[in-house]
Amino acid sequence: MALRAPVRTAYFRGNRIVTEPAAEPNAASDLSTYLRLAGSETTLLETLITEARQEIEDLTGLAMINQSWKLTLDRWPGDREPWWDGMREAHINALAGLPGWVVLPRFPLSSVTSVTTYDQAGSSTAITVATVFDTDTAQVPGRLCLKSGQAWPVATRDTNAIEIVYVAGYGASAASVPAPLKAAVRDLAAWKYEHRGECDAYEALRKSGAMRAVQAYGARL
Repeated sequence: MALRAPVRTAYFRGNRIVTEPAAEPNAASDLSTYLRLAGSETTLLETLITEARQEIEDLTGLAMINQSWKLTLDRWPGDREPWWDGMREAHINALAGLPGWVVLPRFPLSSVTSVTTYDQAGSSTAITVATVFDTDTAQVPGRLCLKSGQAWPVATRDTNAIEIVYVAGYGASAASVPAPLKAAVRDLAAWKYEHRGECDAYEALRKSGAMRAVQAYGARL
């Protein structure tokens, strides 16, 4: 058997949104009241709410209302030591030192929709998630964990060999979003309304006071 090259734990990953949230956590009418606006600027306020929510989510990794994401990996988590070809399909307990999970970047994790692997010819294999993996929604971020006695599904394509589609968010509607996070979106949208063009997204998050709320929910800035 030939030794393969070392597989790194710091593997390449790509995370792209598949399905946008069906609603926003805040209503334009509430923002209008908060700003004490006399006139109707519904379209502008709706745009600012969407921008504020997206900036918070993109800067922190949070997902407020349910949305689907696809995480694409070159390979499963590996160790820093070389390993033999024959261990590729071995029992996980034989792979001493290898992490037994994949962290899913957007949080909170709600569910894992599908796992697909690809071989060198580009042919796909759909993995039965419930059989091979446990979905850990308790951790922040959540994890896709290999069950005891299971092996990492074979994924031999050199690049983008694994696709994991998952749902992140607190629920399907604004009512599911924690009040402090809704307040963070409102405060950032209000700050953007009153200080248009003054600074970048990170500075606006800090100056609006929204940063304190999102940090309490697991965001690291």
